[in-house]
Amino acid sequence: MRRTIPSTMALICFEAAARYQNFTQAAQDVNLTQSAVSRQINLLEDLLRQRLFERVRRRVKLTAAGQHYLLQIQPLLESLEIATIRMPEFQTISGGINIGTYPTLGSRWLLKHLMNFSTEFPDINTNTITYLDNKQFDHNMIDIGIVQGDPPWPGCQHDYLMPEELAVIISPKLLDDQKIEENIFSSHRLLQHTTRPQSWDIWCQSANVKKPSPQNTLYFSQFEMIIEATVSGHGIAILPLVLIERELADKQLILAHPHIAKPKSAYYLISPSTKANTKKVHAFRDWLLSQTQSP
Repeated sequence: MRRTIPSTMALICFEAAARYQNFTQAAQDVNLTQSAVSRQINLLEDLLRQRLFERVRRRVKLTAAGQHYLLQIQPLLESLEIATIRMPEFQTISGGINIGTYPTLGSRWLLKHLMNFSTEFPDINTNTITYLDNKQFDHNMIDIGIVQGDPPWPGCQHDYLMPEELAVIISPKLLDDQKIEENIFSSHRLLQHTTRPQSWDIWCQSANVKKPSPQNTLYFSQFEMIIEATVSGHGIAILPLVLIERELADKQLILAHPHIAKPKSAYYLISPSTKANTKKVHAFRDWLLSQTQSP
């Protein structure tokens, strides 16, 4: 079936004429004669069965139909131009790559890997784009990113990156040389991530422990804030171990319970299907997977 699509030259002439409101200036812009521009616009009007311009003295003015059509085709022309400009980079391991990540995971785990990646691939410039939850993953902006959850992700290819290990964490400041008991959960404020409301349920079910009923709970939108609040002794929290390696090593934080939950949901690398097969995305994916899955 033949598509009802005008020629790109007709669209370019129309957009230029609408921008200048003058066929002569439009012709200079697209490097054609004025008569050629008029002919292209006439062909477009015939296809659309609509008048797109009306003449006002020596200038032209968009009709209501012309204004409506311009609004429809301008973003399409811009997208086509961007896709064409980027196409030469498709099979080259160079240029820029936008990497998506959660803020705390980016600063505490991904950053060290990005530094090493840039050393091995100096021709690829990395740019990080952060989001607080998976709904904010922008397919147009991000080439490849890290998400936590369960596949599939519509419109994306995914690769298993690493498991998530969840533990109940407390500051030694709250213990006062007391032994860690199960009732420690109910005697301290809980610190909760707003986009991970099931964390306590997941851990308690995995540990076969009754979910605590604290006097109050503080909610935070970022793990970085929860970590700082826990270090300061403001409560206990469920935290991914990958985010607190430094604090555990320095004894600023300790396990409030020996059990570590390993839920089915994990960290994945995902890439929009339209970008997943570019060489620079392949290079980053293969390199990062080799760093996390090597013995």
